[in-house]
Order: sequence, then C-alpha cells, then structure tokens
Amino acid sequence: MAEQNGSPREIERKYLILMPDKVKLSLIPGCEATEIVQTYLTEEGDGFGRRIRKRGNAARGYSFTLTKKKAVGFGERIELEEEISPERYHELLKEAAPEKQPVCKVRYCFTFRKQLFELDVYAFSETLATLEIELPHIDTPVQIPSFLHVLKDVTGDERYTNYALSQNLRFPE
Repeated sequence: MAEQNGSPREIERKYLILMPDKVKLSLIPGCEATEIVQTYLTEEGDGFGRRIRKRGNAARGYSFTLTKKKAVGFGERIELEEEISPERYHELLKEAAPEKQPVCKVRYCFTFRKQLFELDVYAFSETLATLEIELPHIDTPVQIPSFLHVLKDVTGDERYTNYALSQNLRFPE
C-alpha cells in the first residue's frame, strides 16, 4: 500500500483468469489459502464504499476488518482499513446493503518472481477466478505464472470489483 498526499493508496492490476488447478496452487512454496466473506454496507454519503470482512478459517481462527474505499484513478484507490472486534463485525452486519449479497471466496496468496499475488476463487463460479497484484506504480511490469491462463486484464473495469459482483454473484458476460 502506497501513500500519496497523506492518504493510503491501493495500486493494483486485476485479471480475469480460468479456474486454476488447485493442486498446482497448493504446491507453490509458501502459498496460503484463506476463507473470506465480504459484506458490503450501506453508504454514508462521503463517496467511500464500505465493507466488512471475515477472514481466516476454523482451525486458525478469524480476523475482522472494516474497509472504506474510493476510486481516484485507473487501478488506484484510497483505502482506509481497520481491524474490528467480532462484536463490532456482527453489529455492522445490520448495516448490510439490501441490494448486495455477501461475497464468499478462498484467497490464495503466493509469491512468484518476487511479486505477491492474490488469487480469488469465488463460491459462485466453477470456471473463472481473479488474480490481483498490488504494485508500487500502475505501470510496473507483472510476470504472471505460466500455469495461469489470463482471459483479460480487468483493471479499472468496475464490473469485476467485488462490490459489483455482490449484486448478482456472477461474473459479467
């Protein structure tokens, strides 16, 4: 996460990919799989989208975060994130946006050629997934592992944000 003008910035590239071979993912040294449930909250009128996230698994336990995001450019957002208690998480669930559904996914985090990737496998799709990488600059070269099949770069395409996916729990056609 970079900082610009005092605001934390998230600069990332995002790709739509074919569902990877999960055995190959599990064989990547240091690859970690984590369950994630994201729930989008009603907006507060300040231009930021809000979400809460439950992350972890039954064996290791869960962590909870409240995140506020606002797009500020191609592949770049202001991101404000804070860890919250399980009690606060359950209280904020009452503010869930009624037109949105929780997004359930498994995130695989791994390093390839010194770059950290986050690969999301969504409960609603058996054929597609997304791959993200945070970068110091939007034009930083990305080296994608050869066992992953990229269908297209969806950086900046709002239809592929988790916020948009929470509307119908499916990828755009």
